[in-house]
Amino acid sequence: TSDVAAEKLPVTVLSGFLGAGKTTLLTHVLNNREGSRVAVLVNDMASINIDAQLVQDGVTLEESKDKIVELHNGCICCTLREDLIERVKALALERRFDYLLIESTGISEPLPVATTFEACDEKGEPMLGGVARLDTLVTVVDCAN
Repeated sequence: TSDVAAEKLPVTVLSGFLGAGKTTLLTHVLNNREGSRVAVLVNDMASINIDAQLVQDGVTLEESKDKIVELHNGCICCTLREDLIERVKALALERRFDYLLIESTGISEPLPVATTFEACDEKGEPMLGGVARLDTLVTVVDCAN
């Protein structure tokens, strides 16, 4: 089963309250990726995805290797869950990324996002489990506030 898991796109989900430092952490990770081909999915509740723009401004991405996908006007833990599934599946099926980083909106609950990776359709088939796996769930906390 380790060969099967190795073929699946590993995913890290960043969560935390608004202003906790998720975008700062994401920018730091991307600036230190040392040749890894990374896809980034940024979720924002607003109609304009400010966090995606901050990441694009703070990181040098190589078009042939890296990709940023925006999901806005909703939350990936509820209203945009189907969009999350479609986007993660599409990125995984490109088979050109070493890793997927997802920055969730500051009001997102991490558990529903995490369970998305184990969800099955009405036939009992895995919706994402066949192509992507949740590798890490990171919650950023701003202790000063």
